[in-house]
Amino acid sequence: MKLLAPQGPLIGEVQLPISKSIANRNLIIAALAKKTILLPHQLPEDVRVLGDLLNSNSSEINVGMAGTAMRFLTAFCAVQEDKEIILTGDTRMKQRPIGLLVNGLRELGADISYVEEEGFPPLKIKGIDLIGGDVHVSGGVSSQFISALMLIAPTMKNGLCIQLADEILSKPYIELTADCMRKSGIDVQFDGDIITIANGNYQIQETTIESDWSSASYFYALAGTKPNSKLLLKGLQLNSPQGDSILAEWFESLGVSSYQKEEGIEISSSGEMVFPVELDFKSNPDLAQTFAFLAASLGKELKLTGLDNLRIKETDRISALQIELKKLGLQVESTSNSLKISGVITAKTADIKTYNDHRMVMSAAVLSSKMETEIESPEVVAKSFPAFWNVISNLDFNQPS
Repeated sequence: MKLLAPQGPLIGEVQLPISKSIANRNLIIAALAKKTILLPHQLPEDVRVLGDLLNSNSSEINVGMAGTAMRFLTAFCAVQEDKEIILTGDTRMKQRPIGLLVNGLRELGADISYVEEEGFPPLKIKGIDLIGGDVHVSGGVSSQFISALMLIAPTMKNGLCIQLADEILSKPYIELTADCMRKSGIDVQFDGDIITIANGNYQIQETTIESDWSSASYFYALAGTKPNSKLLLKGLQLNSPQGDSILAEWFESLGVSSYQKEEGIEISSSGEMVFPVELDFKSNPDLAQTFAFLAASLGKELKLTGLDNLRIKETDRISALQIELKKLGLQVESTSNSLKISGVITAKTADIKTYNDHRMVMSAAVLSSKMETEIESPEVVAKSFPAFWNVISNLDFNQPS
């Protein structure tokens, strides 16, 4: 898809998708309570996939590319007594490590074995009644491993005490899990590197799931490149439990102000910005690509740190960013957990390969504020934001032939 942003400011409304992080947690909670919850008709693909698989009676479950579904279902299936399933995914999913979660579940007595390569899906899971107790998990790989254990903890007779080792990455997502559980009647204590969860029964309450802050990042970035833009991001809350709500604070220095309205958050851009020299994404990894393409579009130097788990996402996101930004004429240096971008774009047009990664697609759209941008595999936005291109079209972006 070829894309070019309008020359003037962006004016209009943006209907964001629901937070797939909140929705997926609530789906697992409801399934453990043997209840159902109502969700909007148009769902992020990750949410639809998890919902469908939770209702499946098949002995083999294929999550495709849905990483959250793989992690959450590994724990969920481990406590489904007298059920045996094969849990698998697509080729990339079979390359994404899951050993730390499996080890934690095995420490609690779970019956899980590897079908192919040790430490990676597919898995053979025989569900049993787990008693609970203490479990040790690294906090330095994936917060989803920890959230998966947390969500099944109330089903265990002795509850669960999770002792976290190493530096904790994506901590806001662990806190989001605790928030969803507390709202469903479960006692969760998160103190330092210890999470304590009591045995209990989930109480399902129908609530409106707020919009997704990660998806809002692309429109904050686009507004930042277009002075005098004014956008209403519908369904967002400034006091959100979502960690990526840090966007409102980060973009204030970039000249984009946020105001709470009844329908959502209104953002407006002044064009007066103080661009950061360095940003730490340890707690907010899903924002890294947005800021990488924003820095590229504005010709600003930026060092992105705290990228420890970006290499095990839908693609190796550090490598993908380095390859694509270098094609534009930028200087890009990388380490195992950082990326430094400098220089200015010298290419006349952008032709961005997106590696079947929804966040590469949407963050690359920020380049269209600078130049005509061709984006590969535009359809993969369905994973988290099915209506993305409709929203872009409604904001008068051009799609050159």
